[in-house]
Amino acid sequence: MYSKKFIYLILVIGLFLNLPLNASEPQTRMLVDTCIACHGTNGSSVGSATPNIANMREALFIKAMQDMQSGERPSTVMRLIAKGYTDDEIRIMAKFFSQQQAIPHRQDFDVQKAQKGRQLHNLYCNGCHKIEGPTELLSNNLAGQQMPYLRHRLTEFINDADPTISPLMRNALQHFIKKNSQESLDYLVHYYASLGGK
Repeated sequence: MYSKKFIYLILVIGLFLNLPLNASEPQTRMLVDTCIACHGTNGSSVGSATPNIANMREALFIKAMQDMQSGERPSTVMRLIAKGYTDDEIRIMAKFFSQQQAIPHRQDFDVQKAQKGRQLHNLYCNGCHKIEGPTELLSNNLAGQQMPYLRHRLTEFINDADPTISPLMRNALQHFIKKNSQESLDYLVHYYASLGGK
């Protein structure tokens, strides 16, 4: 029969051995909970001006945060918030949000515009922003993103208002406008909104 002292000793050692495994979970929760007010539970936004960050690729999340920290990427509140995190904390958040299922936001959209937008997406955007057919996500998820946010970001891309945008993306959008029209950009927005359901 083991003595009580021996049993307590085993329990204490077990707690210390498990500490590194469990210590990261509260830290992760604390970090991601700071994002919920604007980006929604587990990164699925409910605010019109903030994007879904659930299922966002880790590299894109990290780059976005670093670009906002440096002031290169235009932002309002996030420029200040991003400066409050260390590189390690950003990596922890990036990993967490990349593993969350994106819940597309339900919003009102024009069905005819969405149908036109679907055709345009398949012609111009589906190579990187794959939506149709089984494939690995190549870029950030556009399905069900908030319409005001998408309009704002696309306008920034086209007008060179964000120097952190890849030249490939900027050129692709400028080519899109040249071949179509500014109005056709709104068709895309309605299409992405339609993917959230009605």
